[in-house]
Amino acid sequence: MKAVFYLNDQGVGIYSDDCKSLSSPLFFDWEDTLAIEEWLSTFPSRGQVSIVIDLVDEDIVVEAYPKLYLWERSAIRKQLVERLESEGADFIYTEWTGLTQTNEEGRVDELILSASIMAPAHIMNFISSLEEAEIIVKGIYSAPFMLADYFKKYVKNVFNLTKKEMNSPFFIISRQSKNTYRQTFFYEGQLRISRLIEIEKEDDDFQGIQSALIHEAKLARNYIYNQNLSGDNHAIGYIFLDNDENCLIDMDQRCLDEGLVTSQEELQNALFKALTFNSLGYEQVICNVDPKEYYAAEAMADYVLNASPTKSYFNDYVKKINAVLLGYRSFIGFNSLLLISLIGFALVFGIGTYLDQHKLELLDQKIQEHKVEKDRLQKEVKLQTDAKKIKASVDFSEAILGLKSDRTMGFNVEPISEVFSKHEHVQLNKLEWKQIDRFDSNTYEIDLEGWVFPFVEYYRDPVKWVDALMDDLRKLPNVKQVDLTQEPLNRNLKQALTVLTKDETVTALEFKIKMRVNDAQSK
Repeated sequence: MKAVFYLNDQGVGIYSDDCKSLSSPLFFDWEDTLAIEEWLSTFPSRGQVSIVIDLVDEDIVVEAYPKLYLWERSAIRKQLVERLESEGADFIYTEWTGLTQTNEEGRVDELILSASIMAPAHIMNFISSLEEAEIIVKGIYSAPFMLADYFKKYVKNVFNLTKKEMNSPFFIISRQSKNTYRQTFFYEGQLRISRLIEIEKEDDDFQGIQSALIHEAKLARNYIYNQNLSGDNHAIGYIFLDNDENCLIDMDQRCLDEGLVTSQEELQNALFKALTFNSLGYEQVICNVDPKEYYAAEAMADYVLNASPTKSYFNDYVKKINAVLLGYRSFIGFNSLLLISLIGFALVFGIGTYLDQHKLELLDQKIQEHKVEKDRLQKEVKLQTDAKKIKASVDFSEAILGLKSDRTMGFNVEPISEVFSKHEHVQLNKLEWKQIDRFDSNTYEIDLEGWVFPFVEYYRDPVKWVDALMDDLRKLPNVKQVDLTQEPLNRNLKQALTVLTKDETVTALEFKIKMRVNDAQSK
């Protein structure tokens, strides 16, 4: 039996092409641990599975390095992997893109792409449970990279895209499940960024779904332009993949009406396509899927079972299984047909012996992990001020920027978020608010805390950056008062928070702002 386990933040979906063993797809919430364990106990021992990981917290980064000789690249790649491992990544993938860029100093840099996942405990426990159940995990895939591969092999041919169109900047906006979509940005034929978004609309509110998707696409487009990821503000194309064709009707006109596409000329020149997964026309092999429930997850499961996509992530278990399988295939290539049955027996016996030994190693490993965790908890008294704290503030700032605020906070937070996104030297650390006067008052007092960086010897730049932030906040509608309650520097003395990391020193200054907002629409 072959199966695909599709892991997302909600739970695990299970798909198979063996309809006798699995008549239809299954889905378990992560809270249903007993149900998951019970089902795994029924899975055939030595059954082969592939794992697709589709999580919000998957970091995809493109970094630039001075042009290197071929023999120097492996060292850079090794350093990158070690750095990501030191930051706590459980799964890491890196590749040289083959692309270059010219920096501000005129130097030609090469680009390397990395993806990493700091997996939650329930994900790691689930993968460990597969090892304990002696289930053969043939590969672990990243959903964004698999979608990119899927697009190049299937969707490209359906749309008859030219090489020029493939190298242009464009988004693929794909529906992952009932309420989630993934925005994946491509430029020069390479994946650059990918993120999950959630749309909270009724199933039959097709226009509402379209408007919400267009709004999220605008935010992503602005980010691309602000970060100069598309080069000279080229027109960005859009490809919409959905399970329901009603969500795609007149999508081009809606994008034009709502400003995602600025003109009819841009709509004609930029890449713009819309199609359902179910109508792509390639062979579907997973069992008994309702066409209305055929999302990207189902399409990726079909793709894994149909083809042999490039594996993204590896752990020790997968590496050893692949080594055994590779040896098996090599052995077949150099021996006669009379030995095939013996080789098959040797393969099963070899994997069985390894799995039994691996159980013992896994038990010892868990014992050691429990000891390490016990020691850590005993020694840990308080959080240390280090680079992780700055990362936490960055995550908090990005969470604020991605917040869908339909005035659940009492006031419109989105303009404030957009102001912070424009100031690259400022990171938001804390935001608190309270209602002034009566319980139905329109006036809110907002306290903001953050860091301004880098601070090197002189106060002029940090003060200038915070003053510029204050000016932009005062320009916001409904803002009545903006006061700096704690300056980043007292303008006479050096007072900085110095954070030491493994490779560098980050110096930042803390500041506090108090705002008063009179939002007449808050009620």
